[in-house]
Amino acid sequence: MALKGIIGISLIIGSLYGAFHLWEYSTGTKYVDYLIENSETIPLSESFGFKMLDKDIKENRLVLVGEIHGFEEPQKFDYDLFTHLHTNHNVRQYYAELDFVQALVLNQYLESGDEQLLHDALKKWAVVQGRNNKGYYDKYRKLQQFYEQLAVQDKFKFIGVDKLQDIKLTLSFLNSLNESTELEIQETVDLSVIQDQISLLDSIYAHSPDTLFILTHIKDNLKHHTEKTNREKVLFQNFYSLYNQMNKSKEKAYGYFGLLHVFQYQVNGQQPLASQIRMSDLGLEDNILSMNFLMIDSYMVMPSDQLPDFMSDGGKYTKMPISSDAMLFMYIYGIKDFKRMTPENHKSLVKMNGENSPYANSNRMSETIQLLPVAEKFEFNERGKPYVQYTVFVRNSDWAEPEE
Repeated sequence: MALKGIIGISLIIGSLYGAFHLWEYSTGTKYVDYLIENSETIPLSESFGFKMLDKDIKENRLVLVGEIHGFEEPQKFDYDLFTHLHTNHNVRQYYAELDFVQALVLNQYLESGDEQLLHDALKKWAVVQGRNNKGYYDKYRKLQQFYEQLAVQDKFKFIGVDKLQDIKLTLSFLNSLNESTELEIQETVDLSVIQDQISLLDSIYAHSPDTLFILTHIKDNLKHHTEKTNREKVLFQNFYSLYNQMNKSKEKAYGYFGLLHVFQYQVNGQQPLASQIRMSDLGLEDNILSMNFLMIDSYMVMPSDQLPDFMSDGGKYTKMPISSDAMLFMYIYGIKDFKRMTPENHKSLVKMNGENSPYANSNRMSETIQLLPVAEKFEFNERGKPYVQYTVFVRNSDWAEPEE
């Protein structure tokens, strides 16, 4: 009897599973037609031309890309898009998921090409998959080569808006401003001691407004660090402060972050970075262009020590299979519409808010099914809102290869 019951339940589950996919397929025709009409699809080995993007770029002042960390294809896209923005739209500012001093060190790497500076900047990067990773490092090496051949007036810079990640690097920077009185370089923060040092530096640099701004910015972030302020709040406050200070001419800017941060409306009951920017008084409420990544049948790199034993390859890094159509772990309703119009080993750049888009006020691509809650699930709380304007859909991306 027990066996018959198990068989019966299995048949019911199988029937429901099949019925769901049949229904999703049968209702997907208008979505597939729209996707084909509003996309650029190319092999993984090629680069997007971005011609379909140019009109939207001209009409917006801030372009944000949200990657899923640990894959090869987003790194290639980041380089291709930023160099396109720089060459064709005069974008000189790259806002990054780095803390302020990490970005300063990365800018020193752009100028010198010194590999040690690249390692110093990314040693304690918040993007764990990008530490000591050939895929990520090669992207920065290519950006450095691009930077090197630019005329002085065309140089670009990284601006780090993340909460403080590398205490030692920050203390080392403060010491470089006053070699006569050095702070002890350590992992923990004695806020009162560091504030005393910054007060001394304030008096030394009393007639240097730019340095005074940097010192105030670092002091604020040290406070956020000790008080464990919500990271999304710190990201926004840092972006707000640095954008106001460094973009007074209101030039176009670029930002490359993790996926969550570029959504323009509420997710999981909280306002992501892009949503806070949209609602702020920076004047960007109708001038943000957001893009997100979706991955199918792809591989992600993860440090093995951050995974349960049953998910680990056993080495230092694990090559994890990831797919947005895996019902057990993460299934995005409507994902197979993208799969129907993008061949294997291809990628598609899709305009999600084109004329007569069927996604307007639809729950397709905004609902997630997850039978086993082992991965973070995004709940889009403001249904029908334009969370992003473009989606980069990738089939069969390799992992971002680690440096052993």
